[in-house]
Amino acid sequence: MAAVSAVDVSQGIVAIVVHVAPELESHLHNLVGTLAPDTSIATPLELCAHLLEHCAAHSGPAALAVLGAMCRQFGIPATNVHVVVQQHGLDEAAARRVLRAYYLLWDVEGARHCYRLSDAPALPALFASDATRLTAMFGGQPGSSAYLDEARWLLDVYRPLLGDYVARMSAFLGSLAQDSRLAQVYTKGLDAHGWISQSGPEPGADYLVAAPVSMPLAGLVQLMQVMVLHKTLGV
Repeated sequence: MAAVSAVDVSQGIVAIVVHVAPELESHLHNLVGTLAPDTSIATPLELCAHLLEHCAAHSGPAALAVLGAMCRQFGIPATNVHVVVQQHGLDEAAARRVLRAYYLLWDVEGARHCYRLSDAPALPALFASDATRLTAMFGGQPGSSAYLDEARWLLDVYRPLLGDYVARMSAFLGSLAQDSRLAQVYTKGLDAHGWISQSGPEPGADYLVAAPVSMPLAGLVQLMQVMVLHKTLGV
């Protein structure tokens, strides 16, 4: 068995032990020393997430070590991380932090074993025939602009899974909105990515709840949910 070193981490009365390779021990100790105190942390799972976010911002190897320790301690991904969060009874803010931290390294090759991935998913029977044509309509037009809040939550928590998808879908919707025949409908465009990421000015509520705007954007939010399910379940 390879040699490992133990690094103690604590915030208030909550403590965890992270086992790392000896060559990472000093580096992780230094990172722990710069970890901002957070009095809201109430469980070891939250402390793991807090440390993971801190390490991910400063050191890839340390972040991988903390993610591995988190997965070993809580049986992830054999037990889905969403189930683990539910089992701990975390409130919305704590659950958001844990999920966001866990998925930070989604695109890192060395972290693949920590996620439930499928290298070669079988083609669903629905799409196995060239003769199959699928038509889908995402209903339930919202009566408010709250769908943007849901989209922001999803993008914040699952950004590594959704960032590229939202950008591409936003570009697609934006190009459709530029059709001269729709000029009177989309007077303020259809900048889904800008509005969700709050990187640009957001139109007023009257514009956002109008059917030509709210229906495609509500559909995008639902597709974001589907994309998260598709990727996190490894199907």
